[in-house]
Amino acid sequence: MTITWPSADQRLERSYRRLLLAYPRQYRHRHGTEIVTTLLELAAPGQHRPDRAEAWHLLASGVRQRFRLPAGRPLALAFAVLMTLIGGALGAAAGSWSGVQTFADLPDGAALTQQAAGPGESESLVHDDSPWSAASVHGSTQVTGTWDIERSRQRLEAGGWDVDAVNSLDGTAAVYDPDTGTTIIPLHNGQFEARKNGVTMSVQASLTVDGGSVDVAAWADTTPALLPLILTGMVAGLLAGWLFAAAAAYRIVRSRRTVTTAILAGTAAAVLVLPAVALYGNLMRAFRYAGNTGPVFTVHNAFNPGPYYPFGPHWQVLALAIAGTVLVSVALLLARPGPHPLRQAA
Repeated sequence: MTITWPSADQRLERSYRRLLLAYPRQYRHRHGTEIVTTLLELAAPGQHRPDRAEAWHLLASGVRQRFRLPAGRPLALAFAVLMTLIGGALGAAAGSWSGVQTFADLPDGAALTQQAAGPGESESLVHDDSPWSAASVHGSTQVTGTWDIERSRQRLEAGGWDVDAVNSLDGTAAVYDPDTGTTIIPLHNGQFEARKNGVTMSVQASLTVDGGSVDVAAWADTTPALLPLILTGMVAGLLAGWLFAAAAAYRIVRSRRTVTTAILAGTAAAVLVLPAVALYGNLMRAFRYAGNTGPVFTVHNAFNPGPYYPFGPHWQVLALAIAGTVLVSVALLLARPGPHPLRQAA
């Protein structure tokens, strides 16, 4: 008597294999056929797709497997912790960059300076891309002693700006001359802010009877999207960092050059620590000074060249980030899988 086993439903098998994509690739290659065969044997007659409990179980088990680290490898745990923190920093930077894309564009700095200060004897203009905050423009104009800050305020108001009242900061300054002695000079200082189309401008005048300077600064205002995007990016980066570290650890453990690739990966993590610290420093500033007047503090601006640290060149944060990324990429490229133990024994 011949027993004929019923053939498996192809739709059910394809559904199981799609669910197995939740597992790491190496795990699928080793155990995927066994898992699918077992599930098909346990399937009810006429079943065409996995039930909800099976689907959730496979998805949850696959995700859990992706988060697992190689057993008995304390260095893999240290690597995973470092890469998780680094991933969180990079994710926060990505969220910060995305948030800044929602800011208003800065107007032309020279035009703003001329509109606020009027024509002067000399002008200087700086476009500031600092390592801490979003871009801003700064201009300075030399004016005569007859320059009036109230006329500047009225001129901006007529141009559609929402202008604050002038804050008078009059005072005196002592000037010493060896021939004439000390002379007290009256100062006619004032400051106000103006806002238009998501941009804030600060106008500050420092004048004596002979003249002085008018300093203008403008920056894009923050939007409600910035901080949520930073937080979302950080959480996503933390998860991605751990998942990346777990996958890399398995690849390194199974490679033919375990020691070499492990040293390279560890060096890469160490190199990335300093950029991560800079990004987390900016992250704390972004939340601590949120809502304050002035250029908006961001996370990703730590990559801008500048004196972020009191040591090293101005481009070291970006350079170390690039170097660390290159090192970890080389480590993973060198971590080619070694021969399978069972195949080697055969």
